[in-house]
Amino acid sequence: MNNPTRALALAYRILGSYNIGTGLLAHLTMRSAGGSTFWTYQLGQSVEEVRTADIVEVGFDLKPVAGSARVNPSLVIHGEIYAARPDVGAIVHHHSVNGVALGAIGESVVPFDQHAARWHKEIALAEVYESPLLQTKSAPVAAALGDMKALLLKHHGVLVTGGCLEDAIASTLELEKVCDAQLKAMAAGELHEMPAAEIEDIKQIMGSKVYYEGLWAYYLRRLNRLGLDRDIDDAAPAGFEAIDVDLARDYVPSAREQ
Repeated sequence: MNNPTRALALAYRILGSYNIGTGLLAHLTMRSAGGSTFWTYQLGQSVEEVRTADIVEVGFDLKPVAGSARVNPSLVIHGEIYAARPDVGAIVHHHSVNGVALGAIGESVVPFDQHAARWHKEIALAEVYESPLLQTKSAPVAAALGDMKALLLKHHGVLVTGGCLEDAIASTLELEKVCDAQLKAMAAGELHEMPAAEIEDIKQIMGSKVYYEGLWAYYLRRLNRLGLDRDIDDAAPAGFEAIDVDLARDYVPSAREQ
């Protein structure tokens, strides 16, 4: 990855091209090469709008490494995960239709086909959720995640981690398809799990570097064909209206305590 901030900007565009994270309530971050900071976009943008120039580097406490930036205060959760999990290189949080629907009915992913089997013992349904509006006393999301790869946050959304950016993006998009297929299968009849031996074989393939790097390359080609990578290097003034960070912070208990 020769230009990590450009790769991150492209990753935002990729998510947007699949209608994942559009609006103002999704997050994608990537750990920096130094390990003790991470990169993010700015408060007020939707994923499909992000340019390289909009990416900012912040500490786990959300303080910008240089200059000033509009940083979403709820990203303290990402800082907690990075601090607890040195193996995590990128994090995605979003409120996709299928991920939300599966979690809302109290279900997690069942290994019923090869795409779903990839998530065996790597995803769970989390009853806890750090609300930006309600000062809940539940365990933090980082603790609920533990050493797993992803969470379905009941009544809220999806959180996916990756060892690197490419892994996180591929896993996020694959998981959304899995949730969609499972909901349809559950509506049609009874789910049947794959044999244990097949599950382990599939996990080695679907969770491999070869697989997620292949998907990443495809996503970049698709983005280019659709023309959705245009202006990504534009350095003109940001094309979005800034959100008052202090006002946003008033709604996030964990950020007010910083």
